[in-house]
Amino acid sequence: MPAEKLILPQAIVLKQTPSGERFTQIHLLSVDLGLFSVLKRNRSKANGFTIDLFDQGEAHIDHKPGETANRGFLTDFVVSKKRSGLGKSYRSLQAASWLSGLLLRNPMHEESNEDLFHLAERAFDALSDGRPPHAVMLKTLYVFARDEGYPVLEDWASKLGPQIAGSVATLLNTPLAQIQLERETQQNAYASLAHYIEHHTHIHLP
Repeated sequence: MPAEKLILPQAIVLKQTPSGERFTQIHLLSVDLGLFSVLKRNRSKANGFTIDLFDQGEAHIDHKPGETANRGFLTDFVVSKKRSGLGKSYRSLQAASWLSGLLLRNPMHEESNEDLFHLAERAFDALSDGRPPHAVMLKTLYVFARDEGYPVLEDWASKLGPQIAGSVATLLNTPLAQIQLERETQQNAYASLAHYIEHHTHIHLP
């Protein structure tokens, strides 16, 4: 039987891992399917497209009738956003990898697919645009945990000491392009939230 074809208008490449000599496993995040993975045949005359980590675009998938896209093959990927800025900063690239790991380790419910996709899209865009990595990580993790139903405002933010509470409030309430806090201050604020997440939630950090 001919393969069923599926086109996902928006997908983000989160991870690529070798799968034997002929294939690469591509982990994607999309509005329609959330987190899923497909196989891509390694470059050949019949399949010459290439994709990079954190690319965003239209994913074309072939899969057997009756089977899910998770058992399919990526036949084309029309890139709409390259995020080349990530390659200009090691810290930004590290933060993007952290975000990818957070998403892959914590699958969310199907009804959250669209919100999760747009949260990831904003974070990857901000990192590619050179925004402060730890501020991006803090904002993203805060929203991620809040949307999972954890009372991060009441249980974490409202119980911080005066000094770090002021920094956290500034980071959460200030647009990324306007943040002027020192890097160490941003790192400490993120570390505080990460400690809370590790000890008081079921979220797995990278």
